[in-house]
Amino acid sequence: MKKLFALTLAALMAAGTTTVAFAANEGVYIDTSAYYVLGSDNRAKAAASDDEYEGGDKLVIPVRVYKDDVSDGEYVAGDDTDLGFLTYTSDYDRNVTVRADWKVGKDLGAEVDVDWVNYSKLGNLGTSDSQIMSVIITLPENETTKVEDLAGTIRVGRTSSAAKKGPAFDLEVSFFSDATLTNTPNFDGGNLPTGSTGIVTFDKEAGEIDIDFDDIATFTVDVDGQGKLNLAWNTDFDKEFGAMYDYANLHFFNFEGTPAFNKTGTMMVYADKDTFIYEATEDGAKEIDATYDEDYEAWVFKTRKLTSYVVSDVELTDKTVTEDNSSSTTDGGKDNPDTGR
Repeated sequence: MKKLFALTLAALMAAGTTTVAFAANEGVYIDTSAYYVLGSDNRAKAAASDDEYEGGDKLVIPVRVYKDDVSDGEYVAGDDTDLGFLTYTSDYDRNVTVRADWKVGKDLGAEVDVDWVNYSKLGNLGTSDSQIMSVIITLPENETTKVEDLAGTIRVGRTSSAAKKGPAFDLEVSFFSDATLTNTPNFDGGNLPTGSTGIVTFDKEAGEIDIDFDDIATFTVDVDGQGKLNLAWNTDFDKEFGAMYDYANLHFFNFEGTPAFNKTGTMMVYADKDTFIYEATEDGAKEIDATYDEDYEAWVFKTRKLTSYVVSDVELTDKTVTEDNSSSTTDGGKDNPDTGR
């Protein structure tokens, strides 16, 4: 009886040793072919080249398993055996550690984690199981109106040490961090309201269009061949700028993303006749080559890049050097005082 027990124990120990040896010889690496987008139904979908992301969106990348044939703790194609995706029904170790090294956007606070993701919309990526362990990158949200960039490398491993080597996924993505602002696709002119306008993609056949910013301004520009732009804007008061000119009544018109169009357009900022318009910079007022159009009751000037502007009830002292700009002249117009014209 004792002999039988000893033989049974020896067999169990041998089997246990075999299992441990296999586990030690198996690792994980990140699939480098593509990333996917986690939809509102919590299922992954393919990412399109014209996708526009915003804060809170989740990007997912599947994890694969390999047999470490050369026992170096790092997957190398041709040297090691690829065992396919790490699926929920597989018998492989589920322990996965992820490491992200951000070259751009390190301080944005993007969340990176690993969890099961459903790929049934994508034919399970060729597996019999739709649930695949994946890296999940959650794009951060904040209240700025800037387009943020996030770029870097992502690796996985069984341990934090193993996650420092092996194949890396090179991720590079731009996103609009304020999820309360909306994207506008195929825009062919019309109004872009403050507080809700975000990334604007233009209709390919739009040509020259009028872009209204509520009742504050209108920008006329040819958008043929124009790429997407961040046209978020507001009329927030700039306290630091206002402190420089505490003797004036100031009204601001701001493009925080400072979008630059491919072609020069005509900007009309609606204001009373007896006012003055400037570009509002961090150094102070910068004169604009503008003309007042009495028919439209607006200051008119040519520009390609949209920045921050201020309308004042009195002349302001220029703080910056004037750049070359061509003005838009109209019949019956007047020159912007304080520009020397």
